[in-house]
Amino acid sequence: MQCDCHQTEESYDYDKSVDKVRDIMSQEIRRKYDEFSEKAHGHICYWHMTYNEWDGMWNQNYDPMTCARMCMNIGKTCDLTHKPVSKKKGNVFYDVKVSYVRKDDTLFDGEEVVTITKGKRLFKTAKSITICEQVAKRSVREIERKEKDRYYAEVLLKGYKVEVLNVRAEQRESRDLMQDLQDIQDGIRITHASDLEKKDKMQKKENRKLAQEKRIAHLEKKLIEVGYYNLDDYSLDRVHADKWLGKDRITELEEIRKQKIKEEQEKPVQLSLFDMI
Repeated sequence: MQCDCHQTEESYDYDKSVDKVRDIMSQEIRRKYDEFSEKAHGHICYWHMTYNEWDGMWNQNYDPMTCARMCMNIGKTCDLTHKPVSKKKGNVFYDVKVSYVRKDDTLFDGEEVVTITKGKRLFKTAKSITICEQVAKRSVREIERKEKDRYYAEVLLKGYKVEVLNVRAEQRESRDLMQDLQDIQDGIRITHASDLEKKDKMQKKENRKLAQEKRIAHLEKKLIEVGYYNLDDYSLDRVHADKWLGKDRITELEEIRKQKIKEEQEKPVQLSLFDMI
């Protein structure tokens, strides 16, 4: 087959161009959008609207998760509900219950193990509490799917059972100490997501600190062996020395280097019998 498109010597004519066809299509799509809006008495939101090019129809499918990602009316009025969208920030919190039966050929073989991780956050950043309330009401299945996907291998291979409990919208995480104590008394292992996050952050901070200490120790060893002033002016080691150590420590290391050189020079030389022949 051969392509029918080819270059011609005819000048551009908008009335015969694809641009005109596209503009006509855009105008028609917009006309149908306005028509849909009129029928809905203005209760529509662009982010929830989809246009089907096959049947030429607009459809609106409300999903509060879309609001969490795209809403630009925080502190204003919702285009869909015509109600205020609160400036107050919050999140969607929920608990995840995981249960399974041990199959490890030990004394505890056949024992059911139940753990609950409480206070998991759905969003990484805070959202309008108005949107969070709608997500907590309407998006429970999506949250359940997300958590079950996280345990996909365990569910498939080990028979884990994953449940999402107590989905709620809050400005900050709340804890029920009495319920925690009751769960622990019932043999359930309880952890709080915020505690795990803090522990993870502290561990990462400690790991970074140890790694930095190792880098500094390695650099100081190199400065004693080579000398700060023997490094190239813009070398990475010299830049790091200026940034990490400071003038006082560099001076101290230079003194240690001079002392080591002096000790090496003053070290007595042991002659062998072969040197004396």
